[in-house]
Formats: sequence, structure tokens, C-alpha cells
Amino acid sequence: MPPQTSTITETSTILHVETLTKTLPVTKTFSTIFTKTVQATITKTATETLTVTKPTTTTKTATVTVTTQMGYGVRILKDRDYYYSLKSDLEKAEKEILVAMYLMVYDPGDSFDWANDLIRELVKAEERGVNVEVILEYRTYRGCMDENLEAYHYLKEHGVDVRLDRDKDTDHMKLVVIDGEIVYVGSHNWTEAALYYNHETSIRIVSSQAAKTFKAYFKTI
Repeated sequence: MPPQTSTITETSTILHVETLTKTLPVTKTFSTIFTKTVQATITKTATETLTVTKPTTTTKTATVTVTTQMGYGVRILKDRDYYYSLKSDLEKAEKEILVAMYLMVYDPGDSFDWANDLIRELVKAEERGVNVEVILEYRTYRGCMDENLEAYHYLKEHGVDVRLDRDKDTDHMKLVVIDGEIVYVGSHNWTEAALYYNHETSIRIVSSQAAKTFKAYFKTI
């Protein structure tokens, strides 16, 4: 908002002191003329009008969701917030889901496991015609990550395009891109511990440009 200009009239009394010198003749008996100096003080009052321009300050308070000047909608997801938000977006996905996950643990024997829920949402999306691609880490400098094999086989058996990253570079990312518009990135692995018990932080970005950038990176893995 541009600065607002208001006019304030203030009246103040300003004293101007002027010193005047007058010369008066004084006649003495000797007929000699002397001069005498007399000082007079004159007081004047003046009125001034002042114009003051004051900017208007607006304070905005943002909560969890912040929209930046670039048009990015960013939401901070703490701890269990990630699961609720991501599960909802997976259920509503229409075209494409890309997942690159360092650790994805599927435990079919656990009836209360949030990681199972997210993994099954990928299968449901595949069954309704959504293109689903998943990359799981397998070979790292510490050895093979057999923890990911159960999820790998489950997704493979249900027609999901899933592969194990077998090169020597460790893919430690936790990335999800949905419908070329929504991005999840942060610290949450798809494990019961990360989704339910741990302190974790991730962000949800709504931006086609950000999704395009992350998708391009996903394709290089």
C-alpha cells in the first residue's frame, strides 16, 4: 500500500528579537550637542503550517501455509502431519506418482503400520490408471538394504513400475511428485518409525515449476 499523506496544522509562537538603535540629540548648557543611544526590543508572533507525510505500516501474520512471490505454496509438515497430508494426496492422484525413497518398509503382518497404508495407496493408484514409478535404494557403501525388498516385491507383484537402485551412489532422498503439481521432500522415510514415532520434518510444495524440476532430477537416478 502506498504511503498516505495527511496535513497537520500546528500553530506555534516564535519570538523574533530585533535590536533597533536610535540616535537622540541632547542639548547641554554649554550648547554642545551629545548623542545618546537607545535600544528597543520588538516582539512579533508568527504562525506556521506544517505538512507531514506518514507511511502506513501493515503487519501480516502467516500460519503454516505460506505463498511466496514466485507462486509457490509451501506447507511445513511435522512428525505425523506428513502421513495425513500425503495419504490424502495419493488418494486424489489422477495422472502420475513418482517416489524415490531411501527406506520403504512393508510389513504385511502389522495391522497398524502407516508405511503399509502409503505403499498400498500406490497400488490403488496404479489400479485406477495412474502412472506410478518407484525407485528404492538397495546398494550403499554399508552393503545391501534388504529392508526394502518386501516393499519392492509387493509393488512389483501388483503391476507398479518399481526398481532397486543398484549403483554405488547412495540415494538418500525422500521424494514424492504427484500429478506434476505437488512435491513432498524432507526427512520422512516410509517406515513405521519415521511416520508414527520419530520427530521428522518435510515440506509440501504446490508448484508446477518445482514439480517439473524434481521430476527431471528423478529421471536421472
